[in-house]
Amino acid sequence: MKKSFLLLLTFFSTAFYQLYAQSDSLTAYVTEALAIMKANSVNKKTVDWESVYAGALEKTASARTIRDTYPIISAALAQLKDRHSGFYPPEDIEAYKQGYRAMGMEFPSPQFRMIDNKYAYLQIPAFAAINLEEQREYAASIQAAIKHLDKQKPEGWIIDLRQNDGGMSSPMTAGIGPFVEKDKSVGWLDADGKSTYWIYKKGKVFEDDKLVFDMKAKPYKVKSRRKPVAVLIGKNTSSSGEVVTTSFVGRPNTKLIGTNTQGLTSANNEHELSDGAYLVVTEGNYIDRNNKEYAKIGEGIAPDIRLENLTKDAAENERLYLEAAKEFISKGTK
Repeated sequence: MKKSFLLLLTFFSTAFYQLYAQSDSLTAYVTEALAIMKANSVNKKTVDWESVYAGALEKTASARTIRDTYPIISAALAQLKDRHSGFYPPEDIEAYKQGYRAMGMEFPSPQFRMIDNKYAYLQIPAFAAINLEEQREYAASIQAAIKHLDKQKPEGWIIDLRQNDGGMSSPMTAGIGPFVEKDKSVGWLDADGKSTYWIYKKGKVFEDDKLVFDMKAKPYKVKSRRKPVAVLIGKNTSSSGEVVTTSFVGRPNTKLIGTNTQGLTSANNEHELSDGAYLVVTEGNYIDRNNKEYAKIGEGIAPDIRLENLTKDAAENERLYLEAAKEFISKGTK
């Protein structure tokens, strides 16, 4: 009887210890995520961190697995009020790492053509994969399109960002690099007032002096760089699509045409947690080559040439956009 009692006591002691250790590890996991937010959020100086920590840790006390903490972390992110931060569980990250083709999805290639044998049209799609080889292929495909169009000796360029709702900014920056090479054309300003610029040089993208992306393909140097550039934008131009948009703001002989972009003009950085999940935190607001900050959520980037008469007719809108672009380019080449 005494032996049975000792065995039972040992069992419950072990179970209690395991439960306590698990609870402690979950608290550490959530605390790590909160610390990343507190250190890096663009809104870190206006968030009530005492309330955020207290609420999150109170909910964590009833969690039993790491997965139980995911909604808790997402709720904490929502309190940052930047509308752009996010939490991605390991299975989502694994899908992004595999890439488009491995997931049975169509690879996003640029669409390009000459219009009226005078205007080089280039549509740059969104791109969201973390897969490095596909990122390089995407960037190289945009530069290949630029090279093909440049050989036609266009009078000007039409760069279409209307359906680019974001993804990975570095391969997009590398893709359009020939138009903004060595320029401090777009960056972000963090909560402490520190600015960082994405800079393209010879197939590579830097954050100031830090290399963050290498296309690993022979970069193209556009010969008609000084020709007029019309950039088509609209409400679906978002996030990294707005990075590309901002890189053209204030560029010589360049005009944005259309309507305001969506207004997710904020820079995100990824932080990998211990289980492979990603905490994506908005850490700054976009700034252009003139150091203008785009801090207001939902306001977007305004066009230089606003199209007031757009309708629900897609074909008619396409005509209006292209006519405005061609008119600007024609005036710029006279």
